Amino acid sequence: QEDDLARRDSLLDELRALQQSNQDDAQVRGLLAVGLFNTLNDAKREDDPARRDALLDELRALQQSNPDDAPVREQLAMGLFNTLDDAEQGGDLVRRDSLLDELKALQRSNPDDAQVREILSSVHREIEEPGKDG
Repeated sequence: QEDDLARRDSLLDELRALQQSNQDDAQVRGLLAVGLFNTLNDAKREDDPARRDALLDELRALQQSNPDDAPVREQLAMGLFNTLDDAEQGGDLVRRDSLLDELKALQRSNPDDAQVREILSSVHREIEEPGKDG
């Protein structure tokens, strides 16, 4: 399993390097965003909140430098959703609300993005009916 984690981290580093040398390539940005999102989820399973937060920050930065890139924006929205859900399950309602505000701002900045709108709708359903899948 440690070999798998090292391989995953190595692959993520390769994606970062590829993106740095191909900053105008939307497909590479999208692949990096997926890699960051997947590793963010792994960090949660590995009980490494500091790493999860660092990966979320990296995903935010990628989206902020490419605000019109829908695939990156959608990976950020999913990362916010998952982190928000973790905060709620952990009883950290202040953090949950902060992440919810960030997700709402992302949607307001991109009102035509159906994927972000659906993720935000899922949050509202989860908050209104905890434990039920929409």
